[in-house]
Amino acid sequence: MALFRNRGNVTFRMIGFFIMVIFWGSSSYASEYQGFHRGTRTLGMGGAFTAVADDQNALYFNPAGLSYIPGIRWGILNPQVEVSENSLDLYKDFSDVDTDDSQAVADVMRKYIGENNHIKVATDVYVGFKAGNVGVMVSPIGQATMNMRIRNLVNPEAQVDLIADYGMMVGAGMDMPFLKGLKVGLTLKGIARKSLNEFYTADVIADDNFDDIVDADMMDGTGVSADLGLLYTTDALKVTRLNMALVAQNIPEMDFGDAMDSKTQYNMGLAMTQKVLGITFTEALDLYDLTDNAGNDESYEKKLHMGVEMAFPKILSVRAGLNQGYYTAGATLDFKLIKLDLATYGEELGVVGGQKEDRRFVGQVSMGWLW
Repeated sequence: MALFRNRGNVTFRMIGFFIMVIFWGSSSYASEYQGFHRGTRTLGMGGAFTAVADDQNALYFNPAGLSYIPGIRWGILNPQVEVSENSLDLYKDFSDVDTDDSQAVADVMRKYIGENNHIKVATDVYVGFKAGNVGVMVSPIGQATMNMRIRNLVNPEAQVDLIADYGMMVGAGMDMPFLKGLKVGLTLKGIARKSLNEFYTADVIADDNFDDIVDADMMDGTGVSADLGLLYTTDALKVTRLNMALVAQNIPEMDFGDAMDSKTQYNMGLAMTQKVLGITFTEALDLYDLTDNAGNDESYEKKLHMGVEMAFPKILSVRAGLNQGYYTAGATLDFKLIKLDLATYGEELGVVGGQKEDRRFVGQVSMGWLW
């Protein structure tokens, strides 16, 4: 976006940086709420997954759900790309200008005053297996996320928030043998982080040394932490399986030194599942950040996530939901070894729900299998 410069041909330098980081094995954060990673399936369900937690996304939402692993589960390739609609428009505009010309850069920036530009690239590989009543998953992960907002009509400047991490996550979920229906889980994570939070004017972006300026502004650090999860399942409603969940993420707070820290966060969730004529229906409700540690406001609209999913016996699943009051939608085409996931969701950028939506689009191709 405004961070991308061009020498002869227009080149997205920060996307190049993202890709480079991914090949090194890195990850990122979103500046709204600091959830470590949200898979494409969970985004289509409005981010309501704490009490669902029945696939590899349990590693990030609720490790207690890893007890659902039926055998051996492999994921060897899972690239995910996420962009906002404003980012696509900004790319098109920057493709038509000389980004060594500060006036041309400023003219493009003025078109996007007050808008958010969002890019995320991520990849994770994983292996999970069941040993007795314990499900275990190991996952190296890499992500990079950037949010950029442009302000000041007279002298435009871009506020850039970037976090890129790489690291390892190891999780386990167990059925408690003497408490029927109760599952507990633990995820341990060690992460190396780069972060950036700076303002750049058009003159700086057009500077020949802009790459060096960005490198100098980047902060580094490493952190170690854990997530703790509880999941209680009951079939007392006869035709409906009911799940209730509570999760503590980043215990203790992940201190990355000079880089941005990840705050402790408590989430709770409720999910119901029915199976009718071979079709599985799931309804879910989550409330994030119960103690206001991760966000900078107390808006319950921003914390609320709801979703539904309809999974057919073969190939197709469809889903919809509400993320912070904005609609979400998604679908999966599952061909066993290869799976395609698509989703769209709206993220709240304002202080309260309904103030400022950033519409985003997500695609993910996965290769793996289940034994």
